[in-house]
Amino acid sequence: MEWFDAFEELMASIERFVSASGHAPSEVAVSPHLYAWLSDIRRESAQLSGTEPEDPSTIPTPYGPVRLQIDEALNEFEIVPE
Repeated sequence: MEWFDAFEELMASIERFVSASGHAPSEVAVSPHLYAWLSDIRRESAQLSGTEPEDPSTIPTPYGPVRLQIDEALNEFEIVPE
């Protein structure tokens, strides 16, 4: 299996959405698996840096916070900005 960087893919999908629409998505749909993975990574990062954990339902972007939405119909690593 090829390496999958969840944050890199998430940010790239948001960038593509902005390029196509001219504005940031209001939310990004991800699978339950990917949502849990992103939440775990962010929680571990906060612990390592000694900072307060961020809200797992939003992701900070250069365009402001974007809401993460769980979509059970998506495959394991699918990311859909809306």
